[in-house]
Amino acid sequence: MALFEVPKRSTREQDKIIANKVGNPSKNAPVIKGGNDILGRINQIKAMVETKLGKYKDRYIVIQDEQELRDYLQACVDNGIIAIDTETEGLDPILNKIAGPCIYTPGKKGAYIPLNHISYITQEIIPGQLPMDVVSSLFEDMFNFHIEVIMFNAKFDIRVLRNQLKLKNVYCTWDCYLAARLMNENEQSSGLKALHEKYVLNGQGDAWGYGSLFQGIPFTLIPINTAYLYAARDPEITYELYEYQKQFLYYEPDCLPSDRNGMNGVAWVFENIEMPCVEVVADMEDAGVYFDKEYAHELSEKYHKEQETCLNEFYECLKQYEKEINEYRLNNPGNKLSDPISISSPTQLAILFYDILKVKCPDTNSPRGTGEEILQKINNPIAKAILKYRTVDKLLGTYIDKLPECVNPNDGRIHCSFNQYGANTGRFSSSEPNLQNIPSHNKDIRKMFVASEGYVLMSSDYSQQEPKVMTQMCGDKKMLRAYQEGKDLYAQIAAIAFDTEYENCLEFYPDGTTNKEGKERRTSAKSILLGILYGRRIKSVAEQLHTTKEKAQLIQDKIFKGFPAIPKFEKDSLHMAEELGYVTTLWGRKRRLPDLQLPEYEFKWKDGTPPDTDLLDFDMFGEEIPEVPLHRQDYYLRKLDRAWGKEKRSIIDEALKEGILIIDNGGKIADAERQCVNSRIQGSAADMSKLAMILVGKDRELKELGFRLLIPVHDELIGECPKENAKKVSERFVLLMSKAAESKLTVPISCDVEITERWYGERIKI
Repeated sequence: MALFEVPKRSTREQDKIIANKVGNPSKNAPVIKGGNDILGRINQIKAMVETKLGKYKDRYIVIQDEQELRDYLQACVDNGIIAIDTETEGLDPILNKIAGPCIYTPGKKGAYIPLNHISYITQEIIPGQLPMDVVSSLFEDMFNFHIEVIMFNAKFDIRVLRNQLKLKNVYCTWDCYLAARLMNENEQSSGLKALHEKYVLNGQGDAWGYGSLFQGIPFTLIPINTAYLYAARDPEITYELYEYQKQFLYYEPDCLPSDRNGMNGVAWVFENIEMPCVEVVADMEDAGVYFDKEYAHELSEKYHKEQETCLNEFYECLKQYEKEINEYRLNNPGNKLSDPISISSPTQLAILFYDILKVKCPDTNSPRGTGEEILQKINNPIAKAILKYRTVDKLLGTYIDKLPECVNPNDGRIHCSFNQYGANTGRFSSSEPNLQNIPSHNKDIRKMFVASEGYVLMSSDYSQQEPKVMTQMCGDKKMLRAYQEGKDLYAQIAAIAFDTEYENCLEFYPDGTTNKEGKERRTSAKSILLGILYGRRIKSVAEQLHTTKEKAQLIQDKIFKGFPAIPKFEKDSLHMAEELGYVTTLWGRKRRLPDLQLPEYEFKWKDGTPPDTDLLDFDMFGEEIPEVPLHRQDYYLRKLDRAWGKEKRSIIDEALKEGILIIDNGGKIADAERQCVNSRIQGSAADMSKLAMILVGKDRELKELGFRLLIPVHDELIGECPKENAKKVSERFVLLMSKAAESKLTVPISCDVEITERWYGERIKI
């Protein structure tokens, strides 16, 4: 079946259409100054591409004819599959022009379709490129056949095709980037070319990328006969990577999640969570969130004044030690102190605290440190003044003065980048800017984000999401019953830990007044439980509770005794990681922890060979170098087992003198142990939140009511809808979020909805 019929145009007609559509280069593209410099760089790029990729000249093609593109896309439809990549003049899918799409299907050559290339000499559009509307129509019709579409980092290419080619029904069925992350989230390099070289070419290829060569040169300036060699290769290697990945990442409905070394569960997550989430993420990034620049300006003035006040406070504190500072200057000519001492210089602050004021550093690992954690432990007004200044300075530099620069000038909205596999547990992250890291304790910052005119913001978050996931995974009957009876889990745990009634561990009395002792008990139980969830050591929990390590340990022991399924879950998770090398979430996502399978100590010869070895005695055809003798390993292992701290270090130094290098893996193993429980709980919570995003983001009823998702913040989803539809949307929103985990969680799931005009603004009653 033919795709469609498009009348052919002459080359001259095409050129006129391109000139009218493209016009001048985008103002948002990287600006290159200096004609001779550009010419030199372009020639350098041409030479390098020719050297690296010239051998592929006959393997790839440039498509500049309508009929040729129609025939190529028809072949894609006939094959039922296409790999797509896009080249752009920058990294903003909305503001930066597309240079051209790249396509590949089996049996055809990789192809590049130039659209917006301009001459680096005349800055005029290069003749012979296809009109954007024609290419758009061709692609739109191809997508209507619902064939398999392969991409790498699909949300970017989807957004480019939406915003630049104005495609309405673009989609992706297999994202090789997400597949790679699911197959090995610890991968050192997750770029397309590096992955292709490693897995498809078995390390024998040339993982040559854009790198620094094209840095600062928009792809639209690269000559087409050079650009196509680089561009047309990408969809082909994307397809080849897909062919490799699909051997492992296929889901068999009749198999268990643990089948095929756990890959059946991973495949389910890929098919039912990660891939459906791509479209939702692209929608959120395209939607953006409206930013109040006027309010940001008011905050800037307010906090710059506060910053100046903090700086003056620092100078006033310095005056108290003027004598000591001056004596140091006199006795240490050529010292590094400015006048006045710079509050932003770690070197000068270290001199002030440790050389002038003779402060004893509370951190033995950083004896001259001036970081936040160290200054918090120094009881000195100067330290307190510095911390106040840094708090305000960070708010200004990271948020108040920075965020206005991120606003899209065309729509007044911030379109950040969401990475749906941002953490190795599967949790989201965001960047440019990071909307998930905006401090919640300072409501001023979040209030800069507002609803569109006539709309309201709507946020819904899960109540105790991670504790409920843990309750489900460990299967503790008391914890399950507490939730089923509508009780506060933390208060229930505290009641058992402190051997008292449940009512004595609630934050408030029935009349609404604060129960001080109850609140303290509940806080202690909560800190212990979250410490388990997040892999924190008891020492860290004790510091958070402002109590001794012994008292915190006593509380934890009581909790473990009252809820024996919790320590069993910890042990089971650790055993799983030690036995398999990974742990899994409720839905089957893997978190690989290979460090748990390391020996506590490794023994190697310091110089690769035993000392005093005559290398000529070895067989020249590769007889293996002997390992460190077992009796010497046993000798040092016995000593190390009884040693601690500096004593352990001296034993390792002793071995080194003998030519034996001892690698202590204790730190790596301990870190991996702490991640076992957290990876399962946080990963399951991430899966749950993504399933909720998919339900909410793709719900037809919510779309008809004008709702759209804007920001995910871990256990919370934020969107906006027309004000008049807020009641209906909120009810539907909560219902869908509650349903997201019903296939796995028997624990009652509850969500709280908040409706405002500003993020963290006053609540609106509906």
